Amino acid sequence: MRFVLLGAAALAVPLVAATGQTPAPATASAPRSAEAIFADRLSNDPRAESLRPYGQRIPPEVRTDKTVQFGKALRIPISGAIPEFGRIGVVTPTLKPVRKGDRIVIAFWARAQRTEGDAPGKICRSQLEATPVVRTIFEQPFDITPEWKMYKLIGKADQAYPAGGLNAAFHLGCAKQTIDIGPVFILDYGQ
Repeated sequence: MRFVLLGAAALAVPLVAATGQTPAPATASAPRSAEAIFADRLSNDPRAESLRPYGQRIPPEVRTDKTVQFGKALRIPISGAIPEFGRIGVVTPTLKPVRKGDRIVIAFWARAQRTEGDAPGKICRSQLEATPVVRTIFEQPFDITPEWKMYKLIGKADQAYPAGGLNAAFHLGCAKQTIDIGPVFILDYGQ
């Protein structure tokens, strides 16, 4: 059920952007659907095509993959560990403002496509960061399995931010590996 709700709500975001129409608010006689509530919480465009890779001379490409939600993933090959592992990664910005104290959940699909010696894949650090001067709000490293799996990290906004004032960021330069990142959801659960 969770997969269906994430998919339906996330598909609503591009449709709202394309049509300029927002879902009608709930009334006493018409309760809001789970999809509408989820779409209100969604603070970014979750599609793999919207991810912004950085740090490599040849940018990674979005690939078709029918085994992950929405059927697309960004494949990021890393040739080896680098001392400043945050120099290679991916970000996705918020599209809505965030209030101080809001509970933020970053949920993302990932898998380790290739690693050395069958080690787990590594996301050195996943974080919610302030922009344009990068400052970490909360963070967590992840070991990534070879199968698609949804991972999540949770924290609170330390202050109010305008739309675009926060990114979900994934730092990947800590191992020789190829990581696939599918949809990334930044969800604002409010106070």
